[in-house]
Amino acid sequence: MVKLVCYDAREESKTKGEVNEFFVGEHNLSLIQIPPMVFHGWKCISETEAWVLNVVTEPYNYNNPDEFRLPYNSSDIPYDWQIKMG
Repeated sequence: MVKLVCYDAREESKTKGEVNEFFVGEHNLSLIQIPPMVFHGWKCISETEAWVLNVVTEPYNYNNPDEFRLPYNSSDIPYDWQIKMG
């Protein structure tokens, strides 16, 4: 199983500032389409390895990138990746 988190920081978006959390894998098979420019990350939450297949719509353009990375614990994204029990 994988926990997938999406954060919309797009200025003109109706969902700006929203965080979505999805639990995907053996117990919840899903295909999730992530809009362009939405920050996203995933974390394995099962006891065994998890496989993630990332299918892009266009080849990566190094001169005009459409993907930007932030550290998982960036204060720019209001999400805590720590496991919360109970």
